[in-house]
Amino acid sequence: MIKDTNQISNKKNPAKDAIKKELATKNSSTHLKNSLGLMIAVFAFLLYAQSISFNYTLDDGSVIKANTITTKGIAGIPTIFKHSYWFGINDTRVAEYRPVSLAMFAVEWQFFPDNPHIGHFVNVLMYAFTCWLLFIILCKLFEKKNLLIPFVCTLLYAAHPIHTEVVDSIKSRDEIVCFLFMLISTYFFLKSLDNNSILMLFIGGFSYLLSLSSKETSISFLIIMPLILFVFTQANFKKILFIFLILFITVELYFFIRSLALRTITTSFDHSVVNNSLYAATDFISRETTAFYILLRYILLLIIPHPLSYDYSFATIPIITLSNPLALAAILVYFALGIYAISTIFKKNIIAFAILFFLLTLAPVSNIFLMIGATMAERFMYMPSLGFCLIVSVLLVKITKADKFKPKSSTVKEFISTHSSLMIIVFIITGLYSVKTLARSQDWKSNIELFGHDVEVVPNSTRAHTNNGISLLKDQYLLEKDEATKIKLLDKAIIEFKRSLEITPEDNDAYDALAQAYLARKDYKNAIYYFELLESKLPFKSSYEFKMMAQCYEQTHQNDKLLVTYDSIIKYDPQNDKLLISKGMVLGQMGKDSLAIGMFEDALKINPKSITAFKDIGVTYANEKQFKKALEYFNKSLEINSKDAECDQFISGIYKMTGDTLKARQFLEKASRDSK
Repeated sequence: MIKDTNQISNKKNPAKDAIKKELATKNSSTHLKNSLGLMIAVFAFLLYAQSISFNYTLDDGSVIKANTITTKGIAGIPTIFKHSYWFGINDTRVAEYRPVSLAMFAVEWQFFPDNPHIGHFVNVLMYAFTCWLLFIILCKLFEKKNLLIPFVCTLLYAAHPIHTEVVDSIKSRDEIVCFLFMLISTYFFLKSLDNNSILMLFIGGFSYLLSLSSKETSISFLIIMPLILFVFTQANFKKILFIFLILFITVELYFFIRSLALRTITTSFDHSVVNNSLYAATDFISRETTAFYILLRYILLLIIPHPLSYDYSFATIPIITLSNPLALAAILVYFALGIYAISTIFKKNIIAFAILFFLLTLAPVSNIFLMIGATMAERFMYMPSLGFCLIVSVLLVKITKADKFKPKSSTVKEFISTHSSLMIIVFIITGLYSVKTLARSQDWKSNIELFGHDVEVVPNSTRAHTNNGISLLKDQYLLEKDEATKIKLLDKAIIEFKRSLEITPEDNDAYDALAQAYLARKDYKNAIYYFELLESKLPFKSSYEFKMMAQCYEQTHQNDKLLVTYDSIIKYDPQNDKLLISKGMVLGQMGKDSLAIGMFEDALKINPKSITAFKDIGVTYANEKQFKKALEYFNKSLEINSKDAECDQFISGIYKMTGDTLKARQFLEKASRDSK
């Protein structure tokens, strides 16, 4: 008996139905993942969107606006890759090689010169992209479980207030780009496992090179990537070793390029207690115990991110000894974390991985193994905070038992409602973090807000007081129109600088700024005192300070010191005819007419058409009663500018003194006509 074909076609095919069902589930999961990823990216962008309207703060202006290389735009990029990070800022000799972020600043300057809003926009956009990519990678790592941990972890990471320094400070682009390229490298190395693609491996290695070239702290990725492969994938030892070798070769290549760029630099940073309080430690033990105490403070800030500050330098954190309970607690906490992580990582424990990620990314900036140029900084938590967020996520999922069942959620609404207990907790934490992030970001509007706010948060910081004083002196004072208010601002600045020097007499910036404040206050005696004190501590390396000293000596009629100061200025700018004329005028005031004339004539050798030099020589000869010579030089001045009323008056005066009243009257009348 032949069966009806329609009956056969209508008959169910279990295998086919299962494939369709699996495909529908996969499509639903992909749609949910994309929706959650987009939600996180938009959330991260909106959270920091207000910063787009902010100005330059902290080192932003130095790295971008005051950088002679980045302000060349795209043309400056080859130089950026050949020299140290601070090369374009007065050729500062610091052994840091971070060309990627500087190259980005150069491109931005090319198309949007001196526009901090573009810099802030790029920071916010890249942060949002980083959060999105982090979520995608975590989904890849946790694909055999569900989207809970990736979503919770990334949401907490995006909202955490400790990231405000990095996102709100344009200069901290190096932190953002460093971590972003680490994530890109991770993504392509994971992709290479699926198809054994050489191209994916190459892109992964090149991305890591860019990460290192953004900031050296990504050196920890050399160990982190193999850990990721071991804990989250089925990659065999051979594959893990091969990727490790790619990373190792990349590190070697980076250090080779770095050595070429820094070949003339011998020191890494300024070993000053002002930068790093740990240099104030009297012995190795107290230095290390204090470093561990600082590491404990990092954990506390991750748990309760309040209060926050851009500065933790001397003497915000005191040097403590091993007998201090906090030091002992810090050492015990970190040793316990390390022991737990190492002992359980071979079981592919997620919390163990998160702890190791935290410790490894923290190690380069911990001051435990290598002293760096800062005591403590919130920006140092930009990568380690991911480990903290991952631990919190895993614990929250376990506490709420959200991982005990795997419901089929196809929409964001279903995903959230299905795990309502977990989501309520997560949204409360995220909400609190967001409120703090939004409030803290407001402090980063400009240096006026930032320095004024944070000096109250860290009242024992010498740098915070100096920076606040500089803001009062250079930002607020210069913008103020009311004279009485300007005087009050100067007085406040002086108090700030003196407080800074009370904390540590080693803050040379405070001496410099204090001298400038007294100069603006027209208190020349105190200005001279602090300028001379600063020069004795730190010999001036530019003509700027010498020029201010010259102004003080001129006002106090200290001509001998003024001459010496002019000599110092001329060394920096020997072809400046105006400097030679100024020195000549001082010599003339001291009655050294022949030396004065020599200076004026030297000025004419540089600038043969210097009317000022001709007239000054004429005046000097007139003072010596050499009227014929005086007239000769005044006439040379008139050959350049025939309508110089001042010169007419000088000539009229000479003719009057020599008894030629007719010519005296003629030149006086000419002076009257020329002055109109």
